[in-house]
Parts: sequence; C-alpha cells; structure tokens
Amino acid sequence: MVRPKRINIPYSLYHVLSRSNSGDVVFRNRADHGKFLFYLSKYCKLLSIRTHAWCLMGTHFHLLLESASSPSLSEFMRRLLTAYTIYYNRRYNRHGHLFQGRFKSYVVDKKSYLLSLSRYIHLNPLDAREPKEPEKYEGSSMRYYLNGGEPPFLDTSEILSFFKGNRKKYAKFVREGLDENLKIEIVNQRYIGDEAFVARLRKRLKYFNESGSRAAKASRKTEEYIRESEEKIAKKILSHVAKFFDIATENILRKKGFRGDLGRARTLALFLLHENLPWSYPELAVYLGLKNKSAIDYHLRKMKEHEDLKKILRQIQKKNR
Repeated sequence: MVRPKRINIPYSLYHVLSRSNSGDVVFRNRADHGKFLFYLSKYCKLLSIRTHAWCLMGTHFHLLLESASSPSLSEFMRRLLTAYTIYYNRRYNRHGHLFQGRFKSYVVDKKSYLLSLSRYIHLNPLDAREPKEPEKYEGSSMRYYLNGGEPPFLDTSEILSFFKGNRKKYAKFVREGLDENLKIEIVNQRYIGDEAFVARLRKRLKYFNESGSRAAKASRKTEEYIRESEEKIAKKILSHVAKFFDIATENILRKKGFRGDLGRARTLALFLLHENLPWSYPELAVYLGLKNKSAIDYHLRKMKEHEDLKKILRQIQKKNR
C-alpha cells in the first residue's frame, strides 16, 4: 500500500503517534520521561511548536501539537526522535532504531476535536495501575491540567478555556470518558474531522500550493522574513566562532579545510547552527558547503566525543551571553 503524503501546513493541529521498533519498551522510568520531555521542550521552542497534551506509554507515545507560521512538523519530529534515541541507546547500551521508521500524524479539525482528543490522549493509560485516576499517571500531561505548574512548552489555557479555567471540571470531563467508548474517526489515514473539514483542508492545501494565490504569496513573504531572521542568527554564530579562533568568517564557509583551528571552527559552527536554528540537514549542508548529511553527523559526533571542543564551546558561550 502506498503511504499517503504527509500534510505539513502552517497553523494546524496534529495528533502525532509513534510506536517502538519491534515492540521495545522505550519509556522505562521517570528519568526516561524527563529526558523525552526535555527534548520536547527544546524543539518546541526552536521550531515554534505548541504542545497541548502528551502521553508517554511503554511502547509508544501520543502528542497533540500545533504548528505556527512555519510548517516544521517533520523537522520537529526528526530532531525529537533522533535526540531521544541517542539518549536511550547510550543509557541502555543498545544500538539501532528505537522507533518505527515513520511516525503517524493526523491533521485535526481543531474546533471540533481539540477537547475530545485531549481526553483521548489523557485516557490512553487505561491499563495502568490506577486506571480510574488518569491524573496520577506520571507519563502524561494530565496532572498539570489538574494541579497546575505547567512547564512553559505545555499550553493548557486553550483547552481549559472550555471550562472557564476550572481544572476540576476538566478532570471530571476526562473521567466521564472512562464510561464511554472513545473512538477517534480517522479519514483516509490523514485527517481527524468530518467530510466538510476534509474538503476545507484540501481546498486550503490546493490554494496554498498555487504559486499565484494570495495564501501562497503571504506564505512566501513569511518564509522570506523567517529566513532573513535565521540568516542573521547564523551570521552572528559564525562571527562569534571566527572571532574566538581569529580567522575570517568566510573561511568557515569554505568547502575544504577540516584540520587545525579551521576544522574545529567548522565543527563548532555547525553544532551551534544545529542547536539554534530549525534548519534541516540539507539546509545545513548547503550553508556550510558540506557534501551530505553524513558529514553533518561526523561533526556532531565530534562535538559529543571531544572534551577540548566542549571546553571551547563553553568559552564561546560565556563570552557571548
């Protein structure tokens, strides 16, 4: 069966699901939950993604995410899954893929399904030790909805607004779902919504893809503005690195030169660009004149393995706070 093309569009709500490879347990304890949420927070901030809800189960997870002006869901998930897999493999001395090759994402009719999907996600651990008290499950965002103290990347305000901010009423709404047969209708493996929503979204996608349309022009203008802002950040990063090594900025962008100070400068520059910008591997490769993604992996691996580079990184960061 041909897999449907992923919908990646600005200002849209997504239900995202990913399962472990071969049924492996991917969240063993509280430390694993905390590390996954650390990366979730990091990439939400970097790629302008809002998180409305999450639930981390033993072999899979659910996320309720919303994109902003830049359609960055695919890059967001690539970074999130890669970072957590590296952490997990090191912690438990394993190798290879942790999650199945392709995460699932469904674009959601926010008006009709935001509230019900949050309940569906928060009731996912029905087989946990205390299925009648879903707010006690530590691997979900439910406890924050009930008790407050939300981390900055979790947006509870929109869902709680249905209950005028009353957390107890939301908890009651979720518990009421225990007695219902909760089932989310998925259309064409891509949409959560009725036929009218699907028709509107398809029309929006078509309009969005028409080069002369007002939506396409507005999107290009937004993308140009975002790109200009990102390139300013990139130039600033290169300037800091070049200044530390007392070399010309343009030398860091050369296609050759991986030894000595120039090689270290290129590695540090790539690491900082990767950490501070939402650029994909191909974008980073083009900007730094690298041949392919394996070269990027090489430099990022060097940063993790060489203490001298970590020391220089701390010095650069300290000087430019």
